[in-house]
Amino acid sequence: MADFEIGDVVKGKKFGPLEHDFSGVVEKVYTNSIMVSIQDFDPADKSGVNELNGRAVIRQKEAKMIKAVPRVEKDDEADEDKETNTTSKSTKSASKAKATPKKKSSEKINKKG
Repeated sequence: MADFEIGDVVKGKKFGPLEHDFSGVVEKVYTNSIMVSIQDFDPADKSGVNELNGRAVIRQKEAKMIKAVPRVEKDDEADEDKETNTTSKSTKSASKAKATPKKKSSEKINKKG
């Protein structure tokens, strides 16, 4: 299974209202499928493409890569730093919540007047 990224140009097989194969640009990547903005299709499928609002969700296994966008290597250290920062922020928030006493809703406010 190829790893798809947003911006890749892919070819999809005919399905549903489409009678011919089509190609388009990946708009969103899901676990096992991708959403494709249909760009190139047979003129006979125009009404089918309109029915699908110009988009199709297809299985990654059935999509063929035509042109890939440049890939950026993911830095494992950057991912670890993000996790550490997120953890420390949530710990700080939790300690602030414990330190600040809450007022009881049953307390009456004394008014002079």
